[in-house]
Formats: sequence, C-alpha cells, structure tokens
Amino acid sequence: MKRKFLILSVLFIIFFNGSISAIDLNYYIPEGINKMNPAIPTPMEYFGFEIGQQYISYDQTVSYLNLLAQKSDRIKIIQNGYSYERKPLISLLISSKKNFANIENIRKNHLELCNPDKSGKINVDSLPLITWLCYSIHGNEASGINASVVVSYILAASDNDFISNVLENNVIILQPSLNPDGVQKYATWVNSNMSYSQNSDENSREFHEPEPSSRLNHYWSDLNRDWLFVQHPESYYRMELFYKWMPTLVNDYHERENTSGSFFSPGEKNSTNLLIPDENWAITNKISKYHSEILNTIGTLYFSKEGYDDFYTGKGATLSDLIGGIGILYEQPNPKGFVRKKENVEIRFVDMIRNQVYCSISALKAAYEMKNELLNYQRNFFIEKRKLADRDQIKGYVFGSKSDRSTTKELIRILNIHNIMIYKLNKAIKLNENIFDKDYSYVVPCKQQNYSIIKTIFDKVTNFKDSIFYDVTTWTIPLALNINYAELRDINNLIGEQTDSVITKEVRKVSLTNFAYLFELNDYYSYSFLYYLQNNGIKLKVADSPFTFNIDEIEHHFNPGTIMIPVKEQSCSIEEINKIINNYSGKIKIPVFAVNNGNGTDCDLGSPHFKRISKPVVAILISKKSDFSAIGELWHLLDFRFGIPVSLIDADNLGKINLYKYNAIVLTDSFNLTNEISDKLVSWASNNTLITMGTAYKTTNNLGFSDINLLKDISQKDSITYGIYSDYIEHKNNTTINGVILNAEIDLTHPIAYGLSNENIPLFKNGNIIISNPKSRFVTPIYYSDKPLLSGFIQNKYLNMIKGTPAVLAGNNLIYFVDNPYFRSCWLGSSRLFLNSLFFRELLAKEKVLTYK
Repeated sequence: MKRKFLILSVLFIIFFNGSISAIDLNYYIPEGINKMNPAIPTPMEYFGFEIGQQYISYDQTVSYLNLLAQKSDRIKIIQNGYSYERKPLISLLISSKKNFANIENIRKNHLELCNPDKSGKINVDSLPLITWLCYSIHGNEASGINASVVVSYILAASDNDFISNVLENNVIILQPSLNPDGVQKYATWVNSNMSYSQNSDENSREFHEPEPSSRLNHYWSDLNRDWLFVQHPESYYRMELFYKWMPTLVNDYHERENTSGSFFSPGEKNSTNLLIPDENWAITNKISKYHSEILNTIGTLYFSKEGYDDFYTGKGATLSDLIGGIGILYEQPNPKGFVRKKENVEIRFVDMIRNQVYCSISALKAAYEMKNELLNYQRNFFIEKRKLADRDQIKGYVFGSKSDRSTTKELIRILNIHNIMIYKLNKAIKLNENIFDKDYSYVVPCKQQNYSIIKTIFDKVTNFKDSIFYDVTTWTIPLALNINYAELRDINNLIGEQTDSVITKEVRKVSLTNFAYLFELNDYYSYSFLYYLQNNGIKLKVADSPFTFNIDEIEHHFNPGTIMIPVKEQSCSIEEINKIINNYSGKIKIPVFAVNNGNGTDCDLGSPHFKRISKPVVAILISKKSDFSAIGELWHLLDFRFGIPVSLIDADNLGKINLYKYNAIVLTDSFNLTNEISDKLVSWASNNTLITMGTAYKTTNNLGFSDINLLKDISQKDSITYGIYSDYIEHKNNTTINGVILNAEIDLTHPIAYGLSNENIPLFKNGNIIISNPKSRFVTPIYYSDKPLLSGFIQNKYLNMIKGTPAVLAGNNLIYFVDNPYFRSCWLGSSRLFLNSLFFRELLAKEKVLTYK
C-alpha cells in the first residue's frame, strides 16, 4: 500500500511539473549572475514549487523574505504598519555588510545631499545610492511580487562581483507589494481556478477574476493614485519610509491589459509635469538603454518613448520626480493567469516574471554605473528649486478655518507626511474677501526643501503644453478639502512659531438641561457626532432656517442645519441624555449649547422650522459592471471615516431581500433591472430616498422617478484629446473631460448645503455627463457658475457647455450628483453634500426631477 502511494505521488509530481511551466530558477536569473550561496534557501526549497508554477500569496512572500533576512546579513526587514486587512506592510533594506555597519550615517548624509543648505559638503564618491524597487501596487499585476522574490534571493545569495558592486554602491529598499490585500485576493483566485493542462483560452474562468478586482485595495481604491493624497494606510506607511530615505532611483513595476511589448520610462517627452526638470527625461532615457540591452538578450519586445506621461503627481513614478529622484515606470502585458492567448499572442506568466526580474537587475546596474550622476542630479535638483522659490512671486500660502478644524487638520496631516514645514499665522489678515484668524490659520512658505510638492498641493493650473493626459489634469488639495486658503506675495511678519498640529481649544463639559441642546454642523466630523447621537437612540430635529437665540445672556446666531436635541421627546432620562452627549469621544469635540427655554429671537424651538430627522440606514447597489472605485470610495467615507454601516448589495439579489430595512439606497451606475425588481424599488422609493450619481440617471429615468436629459452626448472619444494613444493605453480615461476642478454656486438654505458657509464650492468633474437645466428651479441646489474653471485642462467648447448647468439635482425622494462627490477619497469638501443627502433626505422638495430635452 505504501509503495502504491509513493508511485502515485511521484506520478503526480511529474504531471504537475510537466503541466504548469516547469521552469526552474535559472530561467529568471540573467546570464553572469552566479555563485549562489547554498546556505540561502531558494524559493523552490521554501515554497515546494518553482516560481511561476503557483501565484505566490502575500503571506507566503512575507514568510520567505523573513527567512532570507534571518539567513543573510545583506537584508533587514522593515515593518512599519498594517493594511486594512491587518497584513503587515514590509520592506526589505538590502545592502552590503559594510554599509549596514554605517547605515544611519548613510541615511543622514543622503538627506543632507537633498538639503541645499548642506549638500555642498557631501562627497558623492563615497555615498551609496538609495534605490527603491516597488512591485504590485495593483494586486492583480502579480508578476511584480513574484519577481520580487527572485530579486531578493539573487541579492541575498549571489557572491559574484556584479552583485557585490551593486550592494556596495546601493542601499536598496525593496517593497514586494504595495497592496497586500489585493495580492492575497488575486493569488487565491488564480490558484483556485488554474488549469494543470495549461489551457490558454482567454474565455476560461481562470482569466476572468470577478469584480471588484484585486487591482484595488480593501476599499476598492487605486493605491497608485494615492501617493500625493495619502488617504489609505498602505500609502501612509509607504510615504513614511519614502521620506525617511528620499530615494534617488525609484522603480515601479506594473502590468497592463494589452499585448504590445514591455514598456519602461521615459515615456512621452512633451507630457511632463512642469515642476519636473527637462534633465529628468534625458537621464531616464539614458537609463532606458540598460533595460533595452538586457531585454535584447531574451528577445523581449519593448517601447519606451510613447503612451505614458509623467504628469499626474499622484502616481509613484511621477511623485518621486518631484523630490529630486528619477521615477521609472515598468509595464508588462498581463497574463491574468498562467498562459493566456489574446489577439493570437501567447502571454505566459513566467515570461512576465522574467521581464520584471531582468528590468530590476538592469535598474540596479544603472544605479551602480550611474551612481554619481544620479546623486549629483538629486543634489542640483534641490539647489535649483531653491533658486526657483526665490524667483517665485508667490512666497507662501495661508489656510485655516475657525469653524471647521477637521479639514484644516487634514491638510496639515498631508503636509506633514510630505515633510513640509508649517507655521502659525502671526497676525490676522484679509485676502480676497477671506479673513484668516491668527488663532486658527497657518502659513506654508514656498522656500522649503519640498518646494515642488508645495506647489503641487496648492497651485491651481490652467495652462498646459499638451492636451493628452494619461490621468486627471489637476489635484489642488485645498480645493478638494474646500478649505479657506490664499496665495501670499509677502510673508514678512506673518510667520509665527512652527507647528505640526492644529491649534486645539478645549470644549467645555456640556451642562445639564431639561429643555434642549443645540449644535451646528460647521466641522467636517460633526456628522460623526450626529450619527453617534442617532445610534444611541437620541431623537433629533434640524432647523431649516437661520435663527438667533440668547444663551447665558449672549446672543448666538445659528445657521440652517443647526441640530436640536429636544429633551422631553427622548425615551431616556435627562441625566442619561447629558451623559451620552458628554461621553462622545470622536475625532473632534463638537461644541454643544444647553438651553433652558424655547424663546428664540426669530423663531422659537417649537417652530415648524425644526424638522424631525431619522438615522440613515444605507445600502449601495452593486452589479458586475459597476464603477467599483466610486462605490469603494463611498463605502470608505461612511464606514471608515464616520463609522456608519453600509450594506453592499448585489442588484440581482434585490428580489430576495427586505428593502424596507434601508431608508437610503445609493446607485453609482445604471442598472438593468427585471420588472419585478423595478416594481419593488419603485414601491420602496415612494417613502424612501434614492441617492444617485453618474450614469444612474438612466435607471431613475426608466423607473419613472426622473426625466434627466443630457445637454449633448459628448461620450465619443475626441481625436484632439486622445490621438493614437487610445489604441494601446487601456487605463486611459474614455472621457473627454479628464479630471478638472470647477466652481459651483450653492443655495445655502437647501438641506444639501447644511453646515457650509460659502456660496461657492469646488467640485471635481471627471466624466462626459453634462445635463440640461431642470424645469423647476427648486430641484437645483447646486449649479456650475458662469466662470467655472478653477484648475485643470478642459477644452473651451465643453467649458462653455457646462456653464450654468446643474451639478446636483434634488427632488422628490431622489438626489442626483452628476459626478462622484468623494473622488479618490480626498474630496472631503463635496463629500459633505453626500452626507447631507443621507441625514437630511426627508427634507427634500416634493417635486419630480425633470430637465429640458
């Protein structure tokens, strides 16, 4: 029996190795790299399979890399955080034993090289290069993490002269995956659907991971768009390490959908961010020759001067260029499995891994041979930026809000991550009708080491050299936060002491009353307090008009959206109510006023102007064709930022569930619903609220809740904007408006505007939907102004079309946003409109949403 089992085991191993790319480790190691230390375990010895025979999961990778660190004195593990799903975020610090003995001095000397006040004394001959290798920020681009295992093994095990020179002249920071949750999910999918017979039919299940794909993180966000905004833990801990070392050569390894050859930077020469020096492209082009040379040896086709730009600074390969580094993007065709045939081209997983390994080795060769040139470039970058800051007419920026400290705190958090110095405002000033109180405002001088990042964060840009963009065209963060800010032409006498946090004022304990409590929604996180009260069973009312009230002999003016807690209407005692209020421990304490009578100056607290509101119970509909990024962003907003539960419901299951558990359902797309489900949703929506955006107007039109019409169909690709690039760039936006910031005017008396104080609000537009004006003015709380462009590129013909058109429609049980109000999890300003649509949905005008044809 034992002999029979042994024979079967041997036969299985033979079959397994013969059917799934039985390629050993030597396939991935470039010629000339040898002398492997037998004390260092190979991937096969640890995993039990050769690289490329299985998709390596993130937890397997972490275990193997920790073993390498134990066995090799060339590797140290850095773990500085966790993903949403509690996976450790690890990086490898790799260098020679000699460098490790002096590693902290190397780091400090490198940081001094990046400081124009100190860089002159640094001798680059004796300074190693800081080289960054990062893989698989998109979880389903798995050749990266698999290649990282091979590269780590080579650097740990090889004793040949080339690797020794690389280690001696580099401190390498290797991140096996910037998206652990996505990588783990994708490995599980492919491995569980793999075909041992190497079925290459692209229709097979193996190549069709269901949406939402593992390209994204836990909240379905694209982490390669978050290097600037830094809204997710994976990004935060990555940037923490990034600025600790300020790497010079940053290599970012990706895959893409089409079958054209491998890509590596420099990409389009004329589509480069203006803050990146021309020399950057020339050096990157020089480095590209190393990649060409090594890929020539294995016959891999490639391209390097077209198709991808260096413009959007939220990507890793571009943001690094703003700190004096050389960022290089690598793209391989995506096999989506083990062997896939597409367009009559066979894409093999093992070949893509090899390409990534080879381009990692060629990058290290360039880092070794061009070390001094690269270090001198980084030194000169900061020297030139200092000169540019001296010539800049804008000397700094001032920002801050007395009423909304949370958005101020968020901007300070982002600035701190990017190593930007912040100072308290020394005296009150008024600029462009904006008043900046010295106790609540801050100054960022432009003349700093990270001048380019400061300009990137604060500048509004409307002039461009080109009209072709791989991604969005603007990312001005103060506009995203809707924060009060202004340019400073003179900062003399304005800079106070340096700070890295928001000035906090102690909120007094709320006194006991048997009548009512009042609080306003001025602060961004006041919604957390609002939901906290509702979740604790506290009944609330909201004022739909301004009023004045005398509290402790002081007259207080309250805006629409002020929340009242009527004590006598609660089901708990006055002491319990007061305890619930004072026990709130959210992100910021909200000032609450205890009042002992109902006599107001304009209206009393028993007035019909105080409307009852109920706790939102939210569901977001999903289908196979949904925009999962938009859904994930809204899920992140409610679940992560505010602790509000969200049910993500497959639209196909609507017929099986009790819809009346929910009083707000969100649609981010159009849905093809059955007659049964449509009837059920119509019945539900007669007493509840649909909150919709984007193409979802098609569904609400079909259901009879609206008749929303496009001003003009501009969904077709525009040859001026796209040119030839749409032929081979799969990730390119298929829109004619590639991400711009537009000014909108808002009716501050409307429930969707509660808590806001400015009649204008910046909105992000990233799509082709422009709708016609409504037949009733009461359903348009927000519309684009006559001069809407604040920042970004948009063709004049589309800008003229947008002027005066609705940005948001709100009518009978329906709220419609033309664009996502929480784009990339950073648009806190307009996300308040979405939050108001949830909390104050019961106050909508009882009119059907109709627009002109």
